[in-house]
Amino acid sequence: MDDEVSTRVIRCTESNAVDFRALVNGWPELKALVLHLQAQDLFLGLRGMHVTLTGAPEWVGKGLAAIGQENATMAGGCDAA
Repeated sequence: MDDEVSTRVIRCTESNAVDFRALVNGWPELKALVLHLQAQDLFLGLRGMHVTLTGAPEWVGKGLAAIGQENATMAGGCDAA
């Protein structure tokens, strides 16, 4: 029996820009990428950003919060060498 998979595209809009900004600032690798692209004038701002979530419907249904929770879990589970 296959597990159900959902996909959702979330584009940055005026109403969710605060959530996108928090996502970028809370994910060091993504923030570094955004800053690098902005420095080269290849990324003009969050309004050009979108994310695609693919996974269990319960996870996808959380929207941007799902990514934030996943990153927090990954960061909390890493041990410093």
